[in-house]
Formats: sequence, structure tokens, C-alpha cells
Amino acid sequence: MSGGSADRGDLTMFRKDLITLLLGNPMGVSQIAREVKETPGQVADDLQHLLRSLKHSDYRASIAPARCRACGFEFSKAKLTKPSKCPECHSTWIQEPKIGIAIKTQAVEPPST
Repeated sequence: MSGGSADRGDLTMFRKDLITLLLGNPMGVSQIAREVKETPGQVADDLQHLLRSLKHSDYRASIAPARCRACGFEFSKAKLTKPSKCPECHSTWIQEPKIGIAIKTQAVEPPST
């Protein structure tokens, strides 16, 4: 996938590329940004939109929230970027949240007899 600001004319295509990139491969925003050659802020904006759009698709998102490595404080799943410091212990030793995408599984009903 090629990224870069010059290639951002078709945001829908870029967001579909994010589905492919994250399908079965959870990543943090900074890791995604390096992969697609975009800024972490731009990737976070695109991910927010993608997560809203997934409700109407065959995919579902899974988010492992950011966590303080010092005290274990868990941040909200809504926070996709790495927080600067922990509100509990003020440590800056924060694990970045990971965002993944999976295909929705349909429950199969047993055949009626």
C-alpha cells in the first residue's frame, strides 16, 4: 500500500486499505502511520471514521486500550492515540492501544427436526 499526503484524494479507498492492513493484525496508530507513511494524527482521524463505518459492514473492530505499565491504569477504548502520561501515577511508561479488525461471525442456527 502506498501512502503519503499526495495520494489521499480517495479517502474511502485509503480506509478500505486500513481494513486489509488491520485484518487479523492489530497495530498501534504510530505503527500504522509508519506503514502507510502518514502522520499519526491523520491515521487516528481515519481510524475514527473507519470504526464508525464498520457498523454497516461485515467487519468488527477490536481495541486493546492503552495501559499504564507502571500502575496498570487502563485508558478508555475511545482513546486511539498513546496518552502522554497516566492520570493515576503520572508515569509516562504507557503502552500504546492496539486496533484490530476481524470478520463478523454469523451465528448458525441448528437445523430444525
